[in-house]
Amino acid sequence: MAYLILKDLFLQKRMLFLAFAYVFLFTFAFQSMGEGQMIAIVSAVGYMFVMLGGAWEETNKSDVLWNSMPVPEWKIVGAKYLAIPLYVAFVVLVYGVVSSALALLRIPIVAAPFNLSGAASGLIAVFIAASLYYPVYFALGYTKARYWHFIIFFGIIISASMLPAIFPNKPAWIDSLLERSPELVSDVTVFVELGLFVAILVAISFFVSLRLYRRREF
Repeated sequence: MAYLILKDLFLQKRMLFLAFAYVFLFTFAFQSMGEGQMIAIVSAVGYMFVMLGGAWEETNKSDVLWNSMPVPEWKIVGAKYLAIPLYVAFVVLVYGVVSSALALLRIPIVAAPFNLSGAASGLIAVFIAASLYYPVYFALGYTKARYWHFIIFFGIIISASMLPAIFPNKPAWIDSLLERSPELVSDVTVFVELGLFVAILVAISFFVSLRLYRRREF
């Protein structure tokens, strides 16, 4: 399965360089997010790797090639999920380089301090997003899954924009949750419970993706 993961990395060699530009742009755009800045950047750029992996694979027709070879479907599907930690690890490394460079060069762009909890939170976010995306991707292919992704993406944005009308008065528990967020992020128990939830979600997503991929016609 290692060669399948390496295949995904080689297909995205251009993205490996563009990641520096994306992290820099998102660092500038998310300056007001405080401690959540690193999580947002790792999540956004990490998920871009997930999305673009399917795009490059379809462009190079590698999905058709692998299905013409005696490679088990579970390895093809599983490699996509196992590549996620590598994507996130690279994005975290890039974030560390960019944030350090901004500090050394004294560029007036606020970058949240590098921390492991932010990296772990970003990894969890990418796993959740990928678990919702991959079943559709493996069932329909990148092109059709892309449209479905945009429907979900803009649906979330529209729903979020309607929240002020639905809740004109912000519930009191939100302020309490925001005040406790640093404590919750650093709580090992919370991370373990969240990790178990994500592991179950990824497992369900994998088996659904595998079942749908086996029914797909190339």
